[in-house]
Amino acid sequence: MVPGTPARVAALQTLRRVRAGGRFDAALDEAARNLSNADRRLAHEISAGVLRARDQLDRTVRPLTTVRWSRLDPDVRDLLHIGTYQIRHLDRIPAHAALSATVEAAKREVGTRPAGLVNAVLRRVARGEPAEQTTPHDAATQHSHPRWLVERWRETFGGERTEGLLAHNNARPPLTLRPTRWSAAELARALEEARIAHRPGPFPPTLIVEASPVTALPGYADGAFVVQDAAQSRLLGYAEIPERARVWDACAAPGGKSAVLASSGRRVIASDRNRRRVPVLRRTLARVAPRTPVLVADASRPPFQPGSMDAVLVDAPCSATGTMARHPDARWRLSPGRIRRLVALQRAILDGVAGVVARDGLLVYLTCSLEPEENGRQIDHFLTRHPGFCRATADLSIFPTDAGTDGGFGARMRRIS
Repeated sequence: MVPGTPARVAALQTLRRVRAGGRFDAALDEAARNLSNADRRLAHEISAGVLRARDQLDRTVRPLTTVRWSRLDPDVRDLLHIGTYQIRHLDRIPAHAALSATVEAAKREVGTRPAGLVNAVLRRVARGEPAEQTTPHDAATQHSHPRWLVERWRETFGGERTEGLLAHNNARPPLTLRPTRWSAAELARALEEARIAHRPGPFPPTLIVEASPVTALPGYADGAFVVQDAAQSRLLGYAEIPERARVWDACAAPGGKSAVLASSGRRVIASDRNRRRVPVLRRTLARVAPRTPVLVADASRPPFQPGSMDAVLVDAPCSATGTMARHPDARWRLSPGRIRRLVALQRAILDGVAGVVARDGLLVYLTCSLEPEENGRQIDHFLTRHPGFCRATADLSIFPTDAGTDGGFGARMRRIS
């Protein structure tokens, strides 16, 4: 077998699953299940890079194919993207190695004849064809984002911030750890002893780690940390949920926020309505806070008595437009209609959980979205419908380029009657 073939096969299988509607992280986990750590990292880098640069890659390979693009098998198109991404964007991989491994993957996955087409096109890419390729004038094509989304952001944020956001989304995000059962100092000391490069994150107490599989990091088995972007850690700190409070984390999967709260003295009950995500939630809490109860529950129809919770945390299902650097498939999964459906779901969840909050208790609403109707406007409408609540503090918005993190939003409301 040509060295590196398994990583290219896994990259293709990941893209295939994403095309079928799967989420990138889950698709990669399945495709790379039996790979070495090095091959898994390469499969991740290639498949994520292809999703981030899809429009650019199309502009390179389409003029070089003799078959109409729309008639090519989707797997063949993805193989052309995979090979072209390596040749044009990964300097550390020699073009001949990228080409031979991708062609070998093509033989295994789509057959000898289509592999011949992949070989011919990638050889032309490796020679630098097309000789002249003008930079597209529109930001959507240049940065490989849906045009409707770029236009929407320009109206909301202006041209300069939108350009910065598009560039941010095409950069590889760092691996960020949020200490839980260990302090930040203890975790940093263990990383130093293991000679693993790290640095403080933009919002304490997070740490950015330069490399290594998460499961191999010191403290992982002891529940010392969770993987959590600095922006989400900042939002959870903003929530200021009192120690010893009885907290319902109503949309808890994959469990990072529940783990942080439970490991710092809150009495947490974690739930999620998605049965497929609950096992991930259970695994996270089993490692960090094993006594935390976990339920399958629809937050819009709470399984708790009215007024029974000191605090309810709604980490709402959202468009995830603040995390598109971390989730490269998200830009292609989104549509205006999906945003409208998410707004309706968020409204139903907020209306559902409101009655569970005790008098003088907190309702904390968080998203990883940048969209106004999912964030501040959603809260304005909630407070109109529920005059027994008021904002306890000003809302918090985090824009990705301001701190080099994911983006997100938080609102903190108190029940006054």
